Amino acid sequence: MRKTFFWSLEQGDLLPVILMAPAVLLVLCVLVLPLCFGIYLSFFDFGFGGFDPSRDFVGLAHYREFLRDATALRAVVNTLSFSALAILGDFVIGTAVAVLILQLSRRSAALVRPLVTIPLLISPLVVGLIWRYMYDPRGLLYWLLGLAGITIDMFPGVTAASTALVSTVIAHWWQVTPFVVIVVTAGLVSIPVELYEAAYADGAGAFKSFWMITFPLLRDVYMVILLISGVDTIKVFDIVFALTGGGPNDSTVTTSIYAYSQGFSNSNLSYAMSISVVAMLVTFLVFGLPFIRHNRARAAR
Repeated sequence: MRKTFFWSLEQGDLLPVILMAPAVLLVLCVLVLPLCFGIYLSFFDFGFGGFDPSRDFVGLAHYREFLRDATALRAVVNTLSFSALAILGDFVIGTAVAVLILQLSRRSAALVRPLVTIPLLISPLVVGLIWRYMYDPRGLLYWLLGLAGITIDMFPGVTAASTALVSTVIAHWWQVTPFVVIVVTAGLVSIPVELYEAAYADGAGAFKSFWMITFPLLRDVYMVILLISGVDTIKVFDIVFALTGGGPNDSTVTTSIYAYSQGFSNSNLSYAMSISVVAMLVTFLVFGLPFIRHNRARAAR
C-alpha cells in the first residue's frame, strides 16, 4: 500500500510552500530581522563603534526622552500635517485629472497620459531640487504668480515658516498625483457605463452621479491609495530634505529628518532608532488599523 505524507508534492500541499519560500526568506532577512533588531537597539545607549549590552541598556529612557523633546513632538505634528495635506490633495487633484482625461478623445488621452506620468518617474530628491529652484524669488514660479498679482511677501514659499510646509506639500502633489491618476483611471474604467446612463435618465447631474455611483465604487481603490500614500508620506525624507532641510526654524522637520539628524549629525543612533520606532507605530495606528478594519468589513459583507 502506497504511503502518503502530510506534505505531498503530488497533492499540491508542498508546492506552494516551495514557491513562496524564497520570497518569505527575502522578506524575513530584509524586513523582519532588521526591524526586530532596530527595536532591540532602541533600548540601549550607543553610537558609532558598537555597544556592550550588559552596560549600555537603558530600557525606555529614549522613549521618555522623546516625550520631553519639543523638536521630536513638533516633527510628529509636521509629519502628520504633511501627510494629511498631501493625501487630501492627491485624492482631489488625482481624481479630477483622471476624470478630465477620460473626457478626452482617444488620441488626445493617448498623448496626455504619458505627459502626466513624467513627474512620477523622477527621483524625489531631484524633485526637491527642482522645486527649490522653482521657489527662488527670481524663478519661474514667482514670475507666474506676479502675473496674477501675488508677490513673494504674500506667499514667501520655503523662506518663511508659515508657508514652508505647504510649499513642500505642493512639490509632493506635483510628483505623486500621477500615481493617483493611474490608479483612479483604472478604477473609473471598470465602472459600468449603464449605471451613469440610468442615473442621467433619472435626472441626476454630474456631481450627484459621482457622489452616488463613482465614489462608492472607488472606495476600495481609495483605501489602497490611502495606505500606500500614507506610508509614503509618514516616512517622507528626500523631497523635504532637498527642498528645505527641515527648516526654516524646524517648520518642515519630519520624524525621518529628525531621526537622520540625531543619528548621523549627533551620533545618537539609539535615540534615532527610537524616533523611527515611534514613526512606525504612528503609521500603523493612523493608516494600518483603518485598512485592516476596512478589509474585515469588506470580508463580512
